[in-house]
Amino acid sequence: MDKKKQIQFNLNNFLLSISLGLELVEKDIHKTTKNHSKRVAYISLKIAEKFKLTPQEMGDLCAYCLVHNIALRKESEYTKEHFELAQTLVDKLPFLCGYKDVIKYQGEYFDGSGVFGLKDDDIPFFSQIISFSHLLDEKFDLSSDDIESRKGIIEFLEQSENVLFSADLIDKFLDTASSIDFWLDMQSENDILYYIFGSLHDFTITPTFEEVLEYTSIFSNLDNENENFLEKCSKMADFYEFEHKDKQTFLIAASLHNIGKLAIPKRILDKQSELTADEYEVIKSYPYYTKKILNNLMGFNDITNWASRVQETIDGKGYPYKLSAKDLSLKDRLMAILNIYQSLTTKKSFREAFSHKEAIEIMKELASKEKLDKAIVKDIDLQLA
Repeated sequence: MDKKKQIQFNLNNFLLSISLGLELVEKDIHKTTKNHSKRVAYISLKIAEKFKLTPQEMGDLCAYCLVHNIALRKESEYTKEHFELAQTLVDKLPFLCGYKDVIKYQGEYFDGSGVFGLKDDDIPFFSQIISFSHLLDEKFDLSSDDIESRKGIIEFLEQSENVLFSADLIDKFLDTASSIDFWLDMQSENDILYYIFGSLHDFTITPTFEEVLEYTSIFSNLDNENENFLEKCSKMADFYEFEHKDKQTFLIAASLHNIGKLAIPKRILDKQSELTADEYEVIKSYPYYTKKILNNLMGFNDITNWASRVQETIDGKGYPYKLSAKDLSLKDRLMAILNIYQSLTTKKSFREAFSHKEAIEIMKELASKEKLDKAIVKDIDLQLA
């Protein structure tokens, strides 16, 4: 591996981290319970063991499960548009087996009553498994120790045989569910993760930084405010003559800098008027969630820091960590200032976008109060005009 051009990357490691944000979106919109995506993966993998899937297929199935809800921020209802967008997004990720339309058809049912009307074996096998696991965890609280709920699941599946799901799929699940540890493991995030990491082979790849940027840019595109943000970051990285690795990792951080906003309720993000003081406090938590989501990614230490410090100011009064000038590198400062510039020049629900000149004047005022680096503000004025 050429460390100047490549990075170690494991898709399931990446998506297990990202799934925290995606789960919070689904919880906000569809009231699923904590660790929903991980339980969907756990159930699916347990079923897949009974079907004797290959290690590569198991790895892909887990990844598909963890990202099954990727489009909810953009398309909150389970419509054709939702599933088509989700498929478009996941097609950019490095799966191993090359299966088609797994996420697109996860809303299908065995009798043809699903979103696209596919039935029986016309539904991709992985889609059938994910549909089963998702609906089961959405309909029943599998995170609880309620024994009566388990009986309700059995009754539901008996009624769903060859209607929602195939008899074979239900039989494999019931075989798996006959063991008490299956139910107990689902109550613990640690036990689920122990099972996932213990049962999956390590398919770590060494993509180029540019390829990783393609993967991470999927999540940048979930936020409309990120439009052209990477272009601005690239232009400034070239101006400061960042070396190849520094530029690419800076851009990867830029693509992920708003990922913590997945944790913020949609009603606040989409509010048509100015935020209340309490709502603003909720918004201020998003860099914390950015760090929490990215913290466990292999080789992403610098990327995590740059992405999670976009609301820090050099006077030590930013958030969430109140870092001061001595703690903030050039890349920290540059990312934070570009983030402010992007926000100011983007139209909001409650105001029009500021022009370049207006945004720079606001930023110069902040720099005069020693909140922003004056030199960087000046450079952005000249380079992005």
